[in-house]
Amino acid sequence: MEEILKYTYLLDSKKLNVVLTKMWKRYQHILENPNWDDLNEARAILYIIGYLFPEQIAPEAIKRRLHLLTKPLDELDFYQIVDSNDKAEQANRNNDDLFLKMAEYYKVVKAFKNKTNKGAWYLDEDRFVEIYNKYLPDQTMKIGRFGEFNKDNK
Repeated sequence: MEEILKYTYLLDSKKLNVVLTKMWKRYQHILENPNWDDLNEARAILYIIGYLFPEQIAPEAIKRRLHLLTKPLDELDFYQIVDSNDKAEQANRNNDDLFLKMAEYYKVVKAFKNKTNKGAWYLDEDRFVEIYNKYLPDQTMKIGRFGEFNKDNK
């Protein structure tokens, strides 16, 4: 987590990608070779790369820098420009190094948030939930989507 925060602060997309890739590989390894302790580590990884980082930390990092752009933007406009691949608008911002760094950072974050391997849900959460529930010591407690615990949740 410390490295994620460091590379977020620096907007170092390449190193952030390396850290997230390492976490993703560890998560996938755990899903292929599960045991109870490792599944709890996988749950933490899923929470970090599936929620805490892409939904809380990354958007805040972007939002806090938007006023520093050569041509300041609001948050939704930034996402729309990057997501739409609007060539004209992006060409207007090619000389803004901060915009380019922020756009690359956002693309790395989004790619990991939407990642799947053998699952149907983002970050293979459906696979994780199925495996995690099989290994639960207390079978009366099951988790569902988004890691929510409910008594007798099927």
